Amino acid sequence: MTTTNTNDRLLRFLQATPEQQEIIDEILDGRSPAKPDQPAGPLLMGMGEAARFLGISRTVCWRLRKNGRLPVVEILPGSFRVRRADLEAIAAGRKAVAQ
Repeated sequence: MTTTNTNDRLLRFLQATPEQQEIIDEILDGRSPAKPDQPAGPLLMGMGEAARFLGISRTVCWRLRKNGRLPVVEILPGSFRVRRADLEAIAAGRKAVAQ
């Protein structure tokens, strides 16, 4: 590694947020950083379950699907499921990722 690369890396470390520096320190100490909790429950949900998860009606859930804001997986013709990760993203205020 060249001196320039080392200096750039050191500069990036010093500009990191305290949370990022804590993770780097854990790695340097030989401890692995805490992994995010795995989601509990099913990975795919029906529209009724999805609506309950978000605290909305099934009608609103279908409208979100129609508007493209809630991606669905068609498991059989006319039978749809919603990915739990997309529901968690919507609940957290992020945009769901269509796959």
